[in-house]
Amino acid sequence: MGKHPLLRTNILVCSIIFIGFFLTAVLSYRSNIGVFEKDIEQVSTLATEGIYAQIESIFSRPVSVSLTMANDHLLKTFLSSEKRSLNNPEYVAKMRQYLDAYRRKYRYDSVFLVSANTKRYYHFSGLNRTLEKNNPENTWYYSFIQDNDEYSLNIDNDEATDDSITVFVNCKIRNAHGSVMGVVGVGFKVDSLQKLLHAYDEQFNVEASLINDRGIVEVSSVTNGHENADFFTGNPLSGFRERILGSSDDPETFWYSLDGRDGYVITQYIPTLKWHLVVENDVSEIRNTFRRQLVMNLFIIVCVIVLVLFTITRLIKKYHAQIVELTVSQETEYQQLLHKATEKLYENIDEMDITRNRAGSETTRRYFEKLGMDGNVSYDEALKTIARRQIKEEFIPGYLEMFKSENILEKYRNGINNLSYDFLYSEDGKNYHWMRINAQIFFWKSDQSVRMVVYRKNIDAEKRREQGLLEETQKDPMTSLFNKRATEQLITECLENPLSMNSKHAFLILDIDHFKNINDNYGHAIGDEVITEFASELKSQFRNDDIVGRIGGDEFVVLLRDYDRLETIREKLDRLCTKFARKNYGKKSFHISTSIGAALYPEQGASYPELYEKADQALYYSKTHGRGGFTIFGKEASVVDASRVDPRDLETLLHNATDGIAKFACTDDFHLLYYNRKWAELTGIPDSLLSSRSFRGLSLVHPEDREKTRAVISVAMESKTPFTLYFRLKHHDGHAIPVRFNGWFVSELYENRNPVFYGIYTDLSHVAATSL
Repeated sequence: MGKHPLLRTNILVCSIIFIGFFLTAVLSYRSNIGVFEKDIEQVSTLATEGIYAQIESIFSRPVSVSLTMANDHLLKTFLSSEKRSLNNPEYVAKMRQYLDAYRRKYRYDSVFLVSANTKRYYHFSGLNRTLEKNNPENTWYYSFIQDNDEYSLNIDNDEATDDSITVFVNCKIRNAHGSVMGVVGVGFKVDSLQKLLHAYDEQFNVEASLINDRGIVEVSSVTNGHENADFFTGNPLSGFRERILGSSDDPETFWYSLDGRDGYVITQYIPTLKWHLVVENDVSEIRNTFRRQLVMNLFIIVCVIVLVLFTITRLIKKYHAQIVELTVSQETEYQQLLHKATEKLYENIDEMDITRNRAGSETTRRYFEKLGMDGNVSYDEALKTIARRQIKEEFIPGYLEMFKSENILEKYRNGINNLSYDFLYSEDGKNYHWMRINAQIFFWKSDQSVRMVVYRKNIDAEKRREQGLLEETQKDPMTSLFNKRATEQLITECLENPLSMNSKHAFLILDIDHFKNINDNYGHAIGDEVITEFASELKSQFRNDDIVGRIGGDEFVVLLRDYDRLETIREKLDRLCTKFARKNYGKKSFHISTSIGAALYPEQGASYPELYEKADQALYYSKTHGRGGFTIFGKEASVVDASRVDPRDLETLLHNATDGIAKFACTDDFHLLYYNRKWAELTGIPDSLLSSRSFRGLSLVHPEDREKTRAVISVAMESKTPFTLYFRLKHHDGHAIPVRFNGWFVSELYENRNPVFYGIYTDLSHVAATSL
């Protein structure tokens, strides 16, 4: 029905209505927002310009008056004669009259003078106090004296006028030599400036603040500099700190939207005050109103579309039902005829609509219902249910990967129309038989869908014949164990299986002791009898999941899978050696013993070659230490040298060698794995530091010789050839020792990936100096 003209008309009408309404709503919203933002920018600009002009007007005169007083010859004369008149009341009275005259003339709230010599604070009402340096109230004076500015502004409480908060304009007084004689200034109450900002806040619906270069609010409608409030603390504008405080003489403007708050900001630097004027217009509520209106418009659109859909659907409902009834009837008849024609070849035939991810026929829907699913369940869900209930576990991943809808569509796009998959199938979850699915992918033009017809065929007899032939090619003809090739292949597949990553396996090599004597003295026929009986006994000692094979002559390999602890392996190998030793083999009842070498996965190797090498070395150790026993590589013996020296003797030889000997792994800085006593004495480094996992061998090489050393070792690692180096060895106390380093790589790998090499250090301190 997806291509029916009425349905297409339904979709087309709804699309046109939705697009039309949606575009109208969005364009209207954007238009209103544009006009609104332009108005906000204009209003904020007018407010900023007005505040800036008013502040310039308010502060320009106090600055000018303060500078005039600072250069007044009479005031300088007063200060020059201060020390001679410290106890003269008339001097204080004249100073008070001078200051009060300026206060009354310019109508300021405060006029003061501080003497640099005596630190006396003169006020328009008389001598106020002496400024002590350790008093926090006087910090402003001592800070101002130290900086290079000729005048400054600060907001503080005026102790001389009932501690009212006052804006002070301070100027330095200098003598003819340029030395500071004192500080004079005028002050006016900050509330007048706050009233100005408050008036603009109310008139233009903005928030205006004056902040200094440290971001401290000097004046706002609700805050003054005496409170030491940080403008950016808890403010969404904290992310714009550098942009606001770094503004030049030109105004800086920007919009922001942070933490659910929208706004427009203008910041203007005021050079006269060295403050920043920040005017913020919070438009969050207005924008939210616009957004709610947009959502309401979209809701109306949805309601209209739903009404249209409902009306059109009612009109086509009867017609659709008639078409479906006719289609089902025809399809059922077709499926019955198809089933009758193919029932001798296939057990079931199902059809899937891959494009719509559902059953493609009524017969398939009934099959889904038979399995307890809804007939209209999605194809992918049905696929998972069938796999879980009817397919053996190890075949489920491949089944799902091949027949999932994404893969079917990909195959069709790549021109692949036929798929086939063999698996073990069961209807009761217990009895499995081989089943083959053949799938044909095709495109059905009638409803523009990719479809797949699935044929299921019982191939149990055919598959078992194939497996029988495969097993014959994998078996050793004499013992019926796996042959060498099959043994290596099966063990490799087991080790590479992702399920083995968290498992522990034991790799065993078994060799019959002195078997050559039996062949030489009694003939190969008798030897074959012994091999056959031994193989039978060996197979009986292991589980069906373990891999047991004969790899040549009297040598056998076993992979003991999924052991729990090392003691289990020891007990198992001990029982094997005892079992083989007690039994008589062949018609002549030979008494034989068996030597066993073992390597553990994954700690001693992650591949067949690695495990075989370690187990073979362990087997050699068993052969050279009495036979008839077992050895686990790395525990009882670690035979890595071609000379096959007893490790117990080798350890003593290395430890007491007259040259320093060390073993390294080729990590970034050469991880130290072993060292002897002479090497430790040569470096002078304590054992506690050498044994640390963080110690690196390259740190012992003189810094100037490290690159050369690393380069030579890298070349030798690639070619696996012995090498010789001359470099300076850093002693623990800091001096350098010239050494000759003879090194060679071995077949061992550190952590299964890093090459390992040994080195012999020969002290050349007694030899004449040589260029290294």
